Amino acid sequence: MVNALNVVHSLLLSVHGTMLLPHATVAEVIAYTAPEAVPHAPSWLIGMLPWRGTQIPLVFFEGVCGEPLPVSGDNQRKIAVLKTLGSDVNMPFIALVTQGIPRAIKVNPDMLIDETREYAQPFILKHVQVKGQSAYIPNMDSLENTIRMALVTVN
Repeated sequence: MVNALNVVHSLLLSVHGTMLLPHATVAEVIAYTAPEAVPHAPSWLIGMLPWRGTQIPLVFFEGVCGEPLPVSGDNQRKIAVLKTLGSDVNMPFIALVTQGIPRAIKVNPDMLIDETREYAQPFILKHVQVKGQSAYIPNMDSLENTIRMALVTVN
């Protein structure tokens, strides 16, 4: 029997495959709007996005992972604004480009089938099967540190 305390309300986002995140880490999903470019930034750092009176970095997760950037102009694009895990008051949020609308799912440990393989991928913590769908859990610490370092380098 599943204990209600073990259930994590989560979202499946279409980002470089399917990303699984706790719902509490997603502050908002908004329509895609072009950010303000950051001169000399890596190509995956699309720019700084004005959001709720602040500027947050908008990135292509695929690019951070070393994959080709998605083709631009897709009208299904959305932006997922994520709360950061670190204590950096200068970067309380980051934003990722997603495809389509995230799907809500309730997850408990019994539902996850660990498919983690040996990858040289610092931005993915674990590959899982959840309700028959392949997904991955991102390494948010590594992602946030990489974004932070890129911003320091270009400023």
